[in-house]
Amino acid sequence: MKNNKSGGGSRNRPLLTGILLCFSAAEPLQAGQHAYGLEYTAEHSDNISRVSTDERSDLINSLSTGFVYQESSIDLVAHVLAKATYNTYQKNSFADETLFDLNSSAVWMISPQRFLWTLEDRYQQSLLDSTLADTPANRTNVNVLSTGPDVYLRLAPVHTLAFGARAGYVYTGKANADNKRFNGTAGWLYMPSSITTLSLNYELLDVRYDDSVLNDDYTNENIFVRADFHPSRSQYVLDLGVTNISFDRGNDANGTLARLSWIRQSTPESSFGASFSKVFSDTGSDTLATTTLGSQGSASTQASVVTGDVYSTKGGNIFYSHRGSKIGLYFQAEKRKLDFETTPQDRKETIGRLQVRYFFVGATTATLFTEYDRTEYISFVQRDTEQNTGIRLDYQINRAVSLGLEGRHLDRSSTVPSSNFVDNRVLFTILYSSAPLYTQLRNLPQLTPLPSR
Repeated sequence: MKNNKSGGGSRNRPLLTGILLCFSAAEPLQAGQHAYGLEYTAEHSDNISRVSTDERSDLINSLSTGFVYQESSIDLVAHVLAKATYNTYQKNSFADETLFDLNSSAVWMISPQRFLWTLEDRYQQSLLDSTLADTPANRTNVNVLSTGPDVYLRLAPVHTLAFGARAGYVYTGKANADNKRFNGTAGWLYMPSSITTLSLNYELLDVRYDDSVLNDDYTNENIFVRADFHPSRSQYVLDLGVTNISFDRGNDANGTLARLSWIRQSTPESSFGASFSKVFSDTGSDTLATTTLGSQGSASTQASVVTGDVYSTKGGNIFYSHRGSKIGLYFQAEKRKLDFETTPQDRKETIGRLQVRYFFVGATTATLFTEYDRTEYISFVQRDTEQNTGIRLDYQINRAVSLGLEGRHLDRSSTVPSSNFVDNRVLFTILYSSAPLYTQLRNLPQLTPLPSR
């Protein structure tokens, strides 16, 4: 949560543009829900720099304000979660910082089922170096903005041609991997039944870096078939095809494209699923693929790592989510292998998360959480294991104001002695929310999204 300072005004234009466009699209419509919040957090760490020796403590005072909006109507499907946070460090361990987070998506149905316009914007903080601890010195702002139309031409009741185009920009701050990207898609869809869609798809992604000396411009082409099956309460999506990447310099890359995703809504309160994928990707594509509203509060998620390189990922994950009247449960396990084209960052990752929430009689909630992250590097000898465990108590004073108290223990062990550390933290929060929607979306676990066409 505590990260580097935001870039200058010109660097934040994609973020501001996304906020303005999402709000302007939503403003004329009255079917949406919105809420806002204001939060103060005092957080004490006994090892603020997360080092193996000479640990120092510090107190972080944070003030944040946020806004959420949800719309699902004939004309617009949209969500917006925007947040700004100001952090100060009492002992000046790090410079004071103002951080922005934005997770937004809007689909405007100009002509339903014929002509749509999509706008997406993600603004977050990501790690610069995966081998180092997650501290403000190892973080940078990342902003991904993408917008463009989709056109559907129905040739017959079961045959449709689909075309799409996107123009986007990726800002990576200190990573110096800013780029412009243009994406085009074409597909033939065959719908033999109301619950089954088969399609043949072509995707073209052209990426041009602002600094083409440090980074290598490339074009990514995907050809694949898709089977999309929607029986009652479930969704199965299978992609099979090939990928070809042409670099302006260096050797081209090619390989198999495979994605399988299954999500089932077993009850109104419970859902579970699994996925497997073998694809080529980059920072911009992975950041934009986060279609949920993210997670805040008691169960933090692992920060992504920003890079200007292209990498292949192979792996899978499973998840289970349940929210009952007394017990809430979220579990996720993931294992994957990343192979980078040029940088020596090849690694295997194993991730597990468990969150159990108990709703007491009255206005008190207790949450137990634990996270396990293991990273083994292939290009050099290093293996890092992190375990983050804690408990959080929340008390709802009234409809708008709530208090939170949290303690967590983070332990990192590594084959590199200087990377070992233990960080114990205690934090207190007071939150004002204009409506329950803000608190609910602020605390949503981050689920693995289905692949998009």
